[in-house]
Amino acid sequence: MIICTNCGLQFDERAGACPRCGAPVASSNQGMNFDFSSNTATASTSKRYEYKVLSQKDKWFSGKFDPAVLEQAMNAYAQQGWRVIGCATADIPGFGGPRQEFVTILEREV
Repeated sequence: MIICTNCGLQFDERAGACPRCGAPVASSNQGMNFDFSSNTATASTSKRYEYKVLSQKDKWFSGKFDPAVLEQAMNAYAQQGWRVIGCATADIPGFGGPRQEFVTILEREV
C-alpha cells in the first residue's frame, strides 16, 4: 500500500493513479542510488540489493530452453531470497539466423 502524495489516500501501489484524485503513482525506483562497482543499489531507506540475470546461457539450461527447467530454476533462486523484477525476450543474431532468447532479472536484499 502507498499513500497518495497529492490527497493522502492509501491505495494499492499497483494502481497506475490515485483512485480519488487521479495523481500518478511515483516510479518505484525513485530514491535509488546505484553503485555499479559493487553490483548493488541502495534505496533511500538504506536497503541494499543485488541483481542476477537468468538467461538460456545459465547453468540450469545447458543451452536448451525448457519451461519446466525455468520453473525449477526460479523456485530454487526464490528459496535463496531472489525475486523476479522483470523479464523479456531478445532476438540474437547468429550464423544460422537469428534466435530468440529470454532474459529474467532477479533481485534480493543483501
